[in-house]
Amino acid sequence: WSSDVCSSDLSMVKGGDVIELGRNLNVLATELRKALPVGMELEQVADQPAAVAASVHEFVRTLGEAIVIVLAVSFVALGLHTKPKLSIDVRPGLVVALTIPLVLAITFLLMRMLDISLHKVSLGALIIALGLLVDDAIIAVEMMVRKMEEGMSRFEAATYAYTSTAFPMLTGTLVTAAGFIPVGFARSGAGEYTNSIFWVVGLSLVISWFVAVLFTPFMGYHLLPTPKVH
Repeated sequence: WSSDVCSSDLSMVKGGDVIELGRNLNVLATELRKALPVGMELEQVADQPAAVAASVHEFVRTLGEAIVIVLAVSFVALGLHTKPKLSIDVRPGLVVALTIPLVLAITFLLMRMLDISLHKVSLGALIIALGLLVDDAIIAVEMMVRKMEEGMSRFEAATYAYTSTAFPMLTGTLVTAAGFIPVGFARSGAGEYTNSIFWVVGLSLVISWFVAVLFTPFMGYHLLPTPKVH
């Protein structure tokens, strides 16, 4: 008695949906198994679509946890008041919270336009950037709250937050993004797979700066509470 083993590999075309490919292959494999002669079996050795689906699920879970942590810190740090009594106002934190989906949405759009695929490295880069992309918004909100407490109107505080923090925040954003340049331009085998860290982090940070200097003062003007000036 003897047996022969045949193996075959399937790969996805550039720009394809690997998860959709996996679903189609499962349907095809079911049909092929029904047509196989007696004594022959079709076995799947590796399942990359399943690995990608698991990675996406892990990213969504990790992203959700990171967002909850960032928002919790923002709500407490920006809205905590001790006078006349201990209380927390969620509106400053809400302004910061609204910047997160906006920055992520624009980042995903530019990633698609620049042909940056969603994979473990690019998804990991988004998680790395998440803690950084709210920094500029927090600075702008905190500046507005402080100036309104000093007696400025909402419009004056929003204008001051833009004119006084835009350039320093841009400098800090570019310096942070520049820290990933060696990863983005590494001429090595590892660099071929990890260069998206620089592009994803850099894109999200620059986008977060634009959102912080344009969107955040606008939302702060409409949402921030008017403090009592003593």
